[in-house]
Amino acid sequence: MIPSVVLRSPQLVQKVLKSFHAAGGYDALVLPGLKLVDTKDGSVSAEFQVEKKHLNRLESVHGGLLATAVDIGGSLAIASKGLYATGVSTDINISYISGAKLGETITLKARVDKLGKTLAFTTVELYAKDRLVALGRHNKFVALAYKHPENELKG
Repeated sequence: MIPSVVLRSPQLVQKVLKSFHAAGGYDALVLPGLKLVDTKDGSVSAEFQVEKKHLNRLESVHGGLLATAVDIGGSLAIASKGLYATGVSTDINISYISGAKLGETITLKARVDKLGKTLAFTTVELYAKDRLVALGRHNKFVALAYKHPENELKG
């Protein structure tokens, strides 16, 4: 049986995002400007501005960058359920709907579709203004994540 997970404070999601940046790895390199806008139990919204380093050779936002946003967004949505450790990716997919250009703000809306004892399933939508840019799904193995001491668990 999985523990009851409740978001006690939106600061946990901010703490998880800061840990991604502080680790100094890929996430910190490509999306240091990602900022949380709203956090609820099971969902988050965040945003970042498209920079020169985010563009492909055709001057549109790179698909790899959008896939990274789906990865981080799914993880932050899981964190909003009270897990500091957000698991390990098992599957990620993304449908590219339209492009985004330099200077545009991308809004990320991520939600947990199901948080089970072994796997978590998330959906992430990426928008530029009111235009859907990409739609992603991110699944993670979370069984070991429940044991992390910085989780905010109830019960």
